[in-house]
Amino acid sequence: MTALPIRHQAFGADPLGQDRAHTARVHNYLLKGCSHYIVDRTCGDDVRAAFPGISQVALTGHSYADRVTRYLTGQGIRQFVEVGVGLPVQPYLHETAQATASGTSVLYIDTDWLSLEYGDALLTDSQGVVSGCAEADVTDPEALLTTVEQHGLIDLGRPVGFFLHALLDLIPEDQDPHHIIERLLRGLPPESYLSLTHGAADLAPDAWAAATDAYLRHGIRINPRSREQVTRFFDGLDLLDPQLTTAHRWRPESGRPTGPVTDRRAPLYAGLGRIP
Repeated sequence: MTALPIRHQAFGADPLGQDRAHTARVHNYLLKGCSHYIVDRTCGDDVRAAFPGISQVALTGHSYADRVTRYLTGQGIRQFVEVGVGLPVQPYLHETAQATASGTSVLYIDTDWLSLEYGDALLTDSQGVVSGCAEADVTDPEALLTTVEQHGLIDLGRPVGFFLHALLDLIPEDQDPHHIIERLLRGLPPESYLSLTHGAADLAPDAWAAATDAYLRHGIRINPRSREQVTRFFDGLDLLDPQLTTAHRWRPESGRPTGPVTDRRAPLYAGLGRIP
């Protein structure tokens, strides 16, 4: 599940938001999911026409999330917070985590009511799942951490895997995303992990510029960043090997990237940092 809490946009006359594109639903469409409307498919098609590799970016990010979850359960992490439930496609975080470490707790955070309703329905249908959903906004990290603590599923006295996948791209510079992450990390216990993905502006600048323009025509603003800018999100953390890299190169299953995927075809940074 890789959508974002700040993906929520005020809907117009239609309470279900069918009158304008929504980033969570567009992302679901690019992942070949089924939770989207015509307006979202129109946006997704326009972005894909501008940047043909955008679906590959979404797919490699989703695959990375699955791999990093299994890596962290192997490191003994038994509780996860994913900021952004979105409108998911399988495998879901809680399924992957609990398949590799039974009893692992997973809390999904979002601000979009439709995503939260979908998540609640999904979890209700799951048997023996130690998971839950809560409403909070990453742009207010102190309030988000308070929400996590008050929910009761996650113990912030023990290490947690904290996922910010496909999130920070939607926070503009004037909201100071680096300071937001710094404040968030202060509230996490030692030996916790921060995992994030982010559009790599410097690996395919023309493609990202075209995608940014296409999204903006549909009322969605994205902010791809350079390697230097993304690396700064890990300030003060131990950045694990292979350091900051593209998502398809982060500990691939075979030990090497497979298929036709290249950095320019899927310019998405991914990294995992550990709080000392």
